[in-house]
Amino acid sequence: MKKGALAFLLVILTFSFLLASCAPKSEPAGTGREDVIDLSPESITKAEDTEPEVYKKLTFAAVGDNIIYQAGLTDAKNRSDGSRPFNFLPNYTNIAETIASADIAFINQETPLAGEKYGYSDYPLFNSPQSLAEDLITVGFDVIAMANNHMLDMGTNGLADTIAYYKTLSDRVTMIGGYENEADFNTPRIVERDGIKIAFVAFTYATNGLSLSQNSDIYIPYIDDEAIESSIAAAREQADLVFVSMHWGDENVFQPNNGQKRVAQLIADCGADVIIGHHPHVIQPMEWLEGEEGNKTLCIYSLGDLIAVMTRASNMLGGLVTFDIVQEGDEFRIENPIFNPTVFHFGPSYYNGKIYFLSDFTPELERTFGNVYGITDGYNELSAIVKELIDDEFLPEYLKNVQE
Repeated sequence: MKKGALAFLLVILTFSFLLASCAPKSEPAGTGREDVIDLSPESITKAEDTEPEVYKKLTFAAVGDNIIYQAGLTDAKNRSDGSRPFNFLPNYTNIAETIASADIAFINQETPLAGEKYGYSDYPLFNSPQSLAEDLITVGFDVIAMANNHMLDMGTNGLADTIAYYKTLSDRVTMIGGYENEADFNTPRIVERDGIKIAFVAFTYATNGLSLSQNSDIYIPYIDDEAIESSIAAAREQADLVFVSMHWGDENVFQPNNGQKRVAQLIADCGADVIIGHHPHVIQPMEWLEGEEGNKTLCIYSLGDLIAVMTRASNMLGGLVTFDIVQEGDEFRIENPIFNPTVFHFGPSYYNGKIYFLSDFTPELERTFGNVYGITDGYNELSAIVKELIDDEFLPEYLKNVQE
C-alpha cells in the first residue's frame, strides 16, 4: 500500500473513533439514569395521546328575598311604557350588569305569581304579576326559588297555577321549590354550563299555617332531615355539585338559630357544596362548614331582602353573593366568595324604589331614604352591620378598609 493511501486510512480510522467516543451510550437496564430520552415510536404515540388536565371556571351570583309590596306594584305600573301593564326592570338597573355577567344567577321570589284572576295583593297574602318573572329573566336570573312561607298565599290552586306558569318558562329559567308531586320533587333540577352540572334543591320551614287541599298531589318541600338526605343523595348521583336553597331562620334576627346551624351541618355532611339561605329579612353571617367526608360547604345563612318596603333600614340591606365554580381535573370546588351589600332605596310615599350597591349609597340617597318611616340609618350604619356580621375573608375590598 502506498504511503498516501495509508495516511488517509489512518485519518479515517481516527475520525471514526472520535465520533464513536462522543456519541451517547445506551445504559444497561436498571442503572437509574433519568437523562436518557426514549424516542421509541410507542413513547412518541403515548405523549401525543395525553390530554392536558381539565380546568374550567364558572361565575355564580345569588340574591335573597324579592318581595313585591303595594308600593312595588304601583311603581311598576307607573313605569310601564304602555306595551304592558307592569314594568319591574328599573328596580334592578344597578345590579343588572353583575347578574347578567354571571354564568348562573339565583333569586328567591318571595311572592307567588298565580295570575291576574287572583287579583294582585301584598301582605299578608301576596300575589304578583306573572310578568315579573319575565323581567327577572331579562335581568339575567337563571334560577328562581319559590319554596318559601308565602308559596300558599293564593291557596292550592294559586300554587298550582304559579307552578304551571313557571313551566311555560322552563326553556329560559329553572324554577326550584315548586313541585307537582313527590316524584317531581325527587327529580333534581340541573343547570349545566360548559359541561359542569349543578343540581339545585329547595326547602322551606313553613307556609304560614296554610295547607294544601287534601286531594292535591302538589309536594311542598318542608324542611325534613330524611327529605334533605334523600334529595341531596339523588342530586349528587346526577350532578357535579349540589346547591341547596333554604328558607329558614327567625325574622329580624341577625344570627342563625340552633335549628339553622344543625340543618346546615346535616346538609354539609350530606355532601352539598353551597347553602343559599333566606327568609329572616336581614342579613346573617356566612361561613365554611366541613362535612363528615372532609368536604367544604359554603353556607350563607341569610342574604336578607333584595326588594321590600319595611320599617327599618336593616330590612332594606341585602347581599349579592358572588363566587367561582372551579373544575380542576376530576375535582370541583367553590372559590372567591364575596358578599356585596345592597340597599333597596325607596323615597317619598314609599315609591321610586331601586336597588343600589352599598358602595354607591350617597348622602343624597340617605336624605330621602324611607322617609315615610323616619329611617335615619345611612351608609355608615349599614356598613357597620355588614362588618359586624360578615367575616373579612368574604368582604369586598372597600369594606375591609373601613376603619372600625
